[in-house]
Order: sequence, then structure tokens, then C-alpha cells
Amino acid sequence: MSSEDHGGLYKKVLGALLVLTAITVAVSFVSFGTKAGNIVVGILIAIIKASLVTLIFMHMKYEKRWWLGLVLFPMVLVMIIIFSNFADTALNDDFTSPAAEHIQHAGSAGAAGSSGAKH
Repeated sequence: MSSEDHGGLYKKVLGALLVLTAITVAVSFVSFGTKAGNIVVGILIAIIKASLVTLIFMHMKYEKRWWLGLVLFPMVLVMIIIFSNFADTALNDDFTSPAAEHIQHAGSAGAAGSSGAKH
């Protein structure tokens, strides 16, 4: 890595991260049609922010290319885990399934049953 002064670059990246954070908050109030669409947009913005942090603040931009492979491999594994669970989490309805409505909570049945037995 060179010993150049990167202060100006760091300030620009910080500004970009702040703007992207504001965009993330603004996008959270917008509906993209489906829950999956909203999640995809959020993940894309997060990928851009993580790339900026990795390349600039972690100095991956200035390192040898084989280091990039060491960083990208775990990131790819995390993305595989996230997207493999995507079908189970993002595509579910916001409503409770009819079967789940009939499940009694542990505390509710016991309280009702014990108060009726005393009288």
C-alpha cells in the first residue's frame, strides 16, 4: 500500500455512505410491489455500502489481488445463505397462516383453565 494521503477520499466515501444511508431510509417507505422487491433493493444498497467500506476503509483497493479472493469468498458464502433463505422469509405473506391462529399460547390456556376450576 502506498503512503499517500487518502483523507479527501475518505471524506468522499463517508459522504457517499451517509447519502446511501439516507437513501436506504427513504426507500424503506416506498413499496416496490412485493416484499421481495423491497428486500432486493435494500440488499443492493447494502452491497454497495459494504463494497465501499471493503475497498476503501479496509484498503482492498490497494492490496494484491489474491487478498480480494480471501475477502470475497466469505462474502459469497454469506450471500448464498441469505438468498437460500429468501424463499422462506421474503416470499411469505404478512398475514398469519390459518393453522397458526388455532395454536394456544402456553400461558393463556393455563390461566383460563385454572380460574374456571376454582369456582
